[in-house]
Amino acid sequence: MIQQVQEFWHGLEKDIRSVAETFQISAQTARKYISMPEEEIKQLDAPRNYKKRATIMDDYINIIFKMIKDGIPDDIIYFYVCRQGYVGNRRSLWEYIYCIEKNNFPERKPMNQKWIMEWRYPEDVTVIRRNALLKYLLTRNPKVKRDEAIGIHINAIKEKYPAAVMAEEIFSSFHSIIMGDNPGRLDEFLETYRNTKISAFCNGIERDIAPVKNAISLEASSGFVEGNNNKFKLIKRIVYGRSGLVNLSKKCFLAFSAKRTDFSLNDLI
Repeated sequence: MIQQVQEFWHGLEKDIRSVAETFQISAQTARKYISMPEEEIKQLDAPRNYKKRATIMDDYINIIFKMIKDGIPDDIIYFYVCRQGYVGNRRSLWEYIYCIEKNNFPERKPMNQKWIMEWRYPEDVTVIRRNALLKYLLTRNPKVKRDEAIGIHINAIKEKYPAAVMAEEIFSSFHSIIMGDNPGRLDEFLETYRNTKISAFCNGIERDIAPVKNAISLEASSGFVEGNNNKFKLIKRIVYGRSGLVNLSKKCFLAFSAKRTDFSLNDLI
């Protein structure tokens, strides 16, 4: 086809649109075919053998093929693969089983996907996710209501997973130090947990030990400055990319000065 396009092009008065309409290709593709040298056209007869890209299904191809060959139903294969540790998209797994059947076992009738069941826990099983458990353990504000379902099973969780107890103790200790007024307790905290799994956290505090102790002992806080920095960065993302430096300046002036008694909107016009 590329050679035909080139022959057609040399017989015309250089009209790309006519080439594209004749061969039902885009103008960009027509230009590419016309400018393609003869050596590159010959190389198309020997396409490269690209290495197959690794996918999440590579570990389960042989399992699926063997189970289909043994006549095991599709739903059993589906749940068996999931049980073996498959963590990809469930719909993709079902389609993969279908494609293997279609290409290798045409006499086998695939099962309708609508018949497939879903993973469901029994009604007497309570599912507690890790992020919800951490939220329960690390909540220190008495006004925040905790998850009652986790509270019922929290003792069993702590007995089964000592890491949950350790996380709660470490956070509670550090929270009381930061919210207190005795910076000397910080040294005790670092000495206690320096050789534990939060050693990296302790090393980071030791590098900035003076500012951390000042935050505990002094009444002054950098919250006002940090809040204004966050506000300024948000305005910059909203305005500056399209409106320019002048409008950025006006927007910041409006955001930070609107509550002043001597503020005048006419100054921005």
